[in-house]
Amino acid sequence: MTEFFLSTRIPKILGSTESEISAQIESTARFIDKISEIDPIFKTWYINNATSSKPPLDYPFPSDSAKKYLLQKKQKNINDSILLWNAQVESSQFASFRFDRVSILMTFKKVLETEQVIKLFNALLECFKFEYIYLNTDFFSDINVFPHRREITSICYVSVKIEDNYLPHLYQKVEVENNLNQGTILVFDENWAAETEELKKIVQENSIALIELGIIPEAGLPDGFFNE
Repeated sequence: MTEFFLSTRIPKILGSTESEISAQIESTARFIDKISEIDPIFKTWYINNATSSKPPLDYPFPSDSAKKYLLQKKQKNINDSILLWNAQVESSQFASFRFDRVSILMTFKKVLETEQVIKLFNALLECFKFEYIYLNTDFFSDINVFPHRREITSICYVSVKIEDNYLPHLYQKVEVENNLNQGTILVFDENWAAETEELKKIVQENSIALIELGIIPEAGLPDGFFNE
């Protein structure tokens, strides 16, 4: 079963003051609220490894007790991650969320409909600022032709407007314009999760076009990223 990694690049390291940490937790809460209706796997969330419970279900998120726990945790160690999971032990229904000072990552194995993925992207883009978002799998990592850049995947967000005729292959695009992000969600093909030779060709040809625009971040973190 394919594992999907909703991966991100944020512009710079996140702040470490109490007010900044609180804002990050509130943004996480808004995001979790927004995605709760997209699919049943995103309906219910808990802090992962919060206590010795098996499984640990003591802190449903978002809740006041969970937010307080996370604030105290981050104040003790600013580099600790916010770790959430959906309490589904069955592999096909499992989903997780990790938020630290340098990135946000979601993982799940259920193949979502295209419109569900677009809603997931939009929820992120309404709550956090990003340079790049990409729904990665081992397949896209294996076919990446520009290893010095982040993987380019069949559904991704870039922080510029893309004209309809710019990419060789484009199934759907959604323009994003809000107070945090301005750019485009790109869906290369209707069968975005197919892992076929045809999808490989589509992704690699689109990759060349996007790299030429200079909008795909480098694989490593850029100079100045850690300057708060």
